[in-house]
Amino acid sequence: MAADTPSLWLSPPDGFTAVDLAEELRDRMERMADGLAATFSDTAPEQRFSLVIASEIALRAQLREDAVHLSARVARASDGSPVLGVFTVFIRPEELGPPGSYPQRVAEQLATAWPEADVGVLELPVGRTTVTVRDVLVPVPGAIYGVPETTATTVRQVEFLIPHPWSPHVVAAVFTTEQVEYWEEWLPTVAAAINGISFYPPRDEALDDLPPERWDNIRKAFG
Repeated sequence: MAADTPSLWLSPPDGFTAVDLAEELRDRMERMADGLAATFSDTAPEQRFSLVIASEIALRAQLREDAVHLSARVARASDGSPVLGVFTVFIRPEELGPPGSYPQRVAEQLATAWPEADVGVLELPVGRTTVTVRDVLVPVPGAIYGVPETTATTVRQVEFLIPHPWSPHVVAAVFTTEQVEYWEEWLPTVAAAINGISFYPPRDEALDDLPPERWDNIRKAFG
């Protein structure tokens, strides 16, 4: 991370593979198609092609500036179908206001801005968090299909807005999938992804990696 980026540690769930944002579109799609053919050889070619397209659509829904993490996973749903999920994390500078006020204030703002969304505040291990679930219309560049026209599709995403405990920043963790009919099956994975976010280093890292004023004295004393 850049020197002015606040501390953050991520442990993505098993099965997620980091995405190279600099990779060419054709190379990325061909690599995924080859991987699906090897892993899901029992599925129809048309189904695998559809998943490759869904992958690129979901990725493009999250290709914003300054992402600190972007990964994807293709899993097998309960009916045997391959399904795709994309997990992205951003760190955004933002004034948080009075201590503890950010989650509820932002939840009220988002509920007004997106009345069709499910918005709430949850107490999570990483802290008090604003959570929003909504369907998002995403443009699909014709290059994905090899045609000039741009179309659009709908993806479902859940976004967790976590105020950083000692820096004027917000951590935005977003999980996205186009296969909305399998949304419930992804929820344990989403929970694991959020539980993998921490403002403290893992126990096998030196605590002194944190600024001295932010050391956790209990962890320092008891490891």
